[in-house]
Amino acid sequence: MVLRKRLALMSATAAVAVMSLVGCTSTNSGSTGSATNGGGEGDPLDVLANKNARAAIAMAIDKQTLCDTILNNGTVPADYLTARGLAFNADGKDYRDVAGDMGYKYNTEEAAKSWETAKQEVGFDTVTLELLTFDSESSKRQAEFMQAELQNALPGLTVKIQQQPFKQKLELEGKGEFHLSFAGWSPDYPDPLTFLETMQTGIQYGSNTNYNNSEYDKLIEEAKTAGSQEESWAKYAEAEKMMLEDGFINPIMQQGSSYLQKPYVSGRLTPSFGVPAIYNWVELGEGKKELNITGSSDIPTIDISKAEDTVSSEVLMNTMEGLVRLDKDGKVVPGVAESWEKSEDGKTWTFKLRKDSKWSNGDTVTAKDFEYSWKRTLDPATASTYGFIMYDIVGAKDYNLGTVDNADGVGIKAIDDYTLQVELVRPVHYFDSLMFFKTFLPQNQKVVEQFGQEYGTDKDKMVYNGPFTLTEWKLEDIYTMSKNPNYWDASSIKIDKVNTKIVKDTNAALNLYETGEIDIVGLSSESVDKYKESPEFKTLLKASTYFFQVNGGRPTNK
Repeated sequence: MVLRKRLALMSATAAVAVMSLVGCTSTNSGSTGSATNGGGEGDPLDVLANKNARAAIAMAIDKQTLCDTILNNGTVPADYLTARGLAFNADGKDYRDVAGDMGYKYNTEEAAKSWETAKQEVGFDTVTLELLTFDSESSKRQAEFMQAELQNALPGLTVKIQQQPFKQKLELEGKGEFHLSFAGWSPDYPDPLTFLETMQTGIQYGSNTNYNNSEYDKLIEEAKTAGSQEESWAKYAEAEKMMLEDGFINPIMQQGSSYLQKPYVSGRLTPSFGVPAIYNWVELGEGKKELNITGSSDIPTIDISKAEDTVSSEVLMNTMEGLVRLDKDGKVVPGVAESWEKSEDGKTWTFKLRKDSKWSNGDTVTAKDFEYSWKRTLDPATASTYGFIMYDIVGAKDYNLGTVDNADGVGIKAIDDYTLQVELVRPVHYFDSLMFFKTFLPQNQKVVEQFGQEYGTDKDKMVYNGPFTLTEWKLEDIYTMSKNPNYWDASSIKIDKVNTKIVKDTNAALNLYETGEIDIVGLSSESVDKYKESPEFKTLLKASTYFFQVNGGRPTNK
């Protein structure tokens, strides 16, 4: 094991040395020993459309070494998509344990065999693939390791690294303009569906990679309407195994994090679903009133209907409040809704709203704000990538897909100013937990229409109803969330501000921590050993997985 790790690291180091001379491209010297298939340079999309090529890529990366040596932060290898530690049954068993083993394992011998078969089937000798990733230093290090692993294991393959800012990366993925894309998914609610529905035809990663498997779609739909959780999970597991074998998603790891936190900081919540962190329960000692942190990416948008990333989610879930919120222990409790009840068949949910929830412009938050917001997200003209998360609501799917031309049949209705009724197509036992997700936040129709296309693009082109408001937003520099005096539970908020400085270099962020300029900092792998004995050292395994999106559904030779 030690020798294998050293060899892998030597390969990665060699690749980096080559790239320092010729950019991000490194030709695999091992390719000279492979058989010639007479095809010359292959088209990337045609190669990725081949299942054996996708399988080879999935088996070519030493995930354990990536996690232990390159990351060294508690991240663990993953051959699965649905994260461990998210969904549990009535007996307390994790879905991962119930679903069992699945996915491709690291095996360079089998990877090489599958790659050679792909060469013969497609008719190519060499191919160049671009690996799209984030623009941070840590992402670059991970990409360089994966680049070296792929090129060493698969003769004739050249991998180019393409780093992009978060927003531009999302745009390229959404347009299908990539070969391989390193991406991650954080769950929206505590059920396997939050991961698996992203690979259904036309949805999120299924859309990005152009994955279209009717049998997979059928299994997911059957799981959603199953009579028991046991039956539902069995179908989810069957679907997940099938999808992973198809190779349009290649899991790599489940995210862990190592970080330092000043001893005077307490109360920061890091939920397993919905949002990276919640700050309304934070308390600071030593007379401090402002929490100072860093982020590696700016906010793409604060338009609720268009937000699709964790950065936007964190800002929205701290400056806005939906029907529910989380208490200090991370449990779902009343938010804008004082109470709720569901019908005996589990298909009708009725939420009673409090009367003292206010927008930052002084308007009262009403049930109509929720009805308007959800229907705006579903409106095809909005082009939200998250309309699918509402498909359990009566009529939502037909409206979102344009089967009908109006929202009259959608089961979202403001009975009066303080009563919201939601009709579902199936019982959804976690529907109250699902309400703790950004897409189900309210929107003030007057404000949305006032700013039009500019809504959510600036701190002043938005109104807020949560514990904080966004009071500063300097692009690629800093953004600040300040305590909202109009929040109905403002007395519970013990800090005045959360300041987030955009810092893409982890060492630069660490320097800010050491000098006392920030209160929490993530650690790079190089820094873990230095600080792991410190009382300020913390670790966390998140319910998030990272993987390659493989653009295998767009062959040019149809």
